Amino acid sequence: MDDEMMKVLQDIIKTEKQMKEKFKALSEKASTPEMRALFQELSREEERHERELSEKLTALRLMRE
Repeated sequence: MDDEMMKVLQDIIKTEKQMKEKFKALSEKASTPEMRALFQELSREEERHERELSEKLTALRLMRE
């Protein structure tokens, strides 16, 4: 994987983290329990995506060494 592809992956991870934080903030402002639950679930999904992509990026870096 070349440097450009690794940069793209880093950018995607950054976006996942930003969305996780956005959904978390929205859950704290939600006006109903249902909306709060929805935003909390979306935040957890983004956190899972961020973690999985970070693990893949780490593995790719190790393979390059």
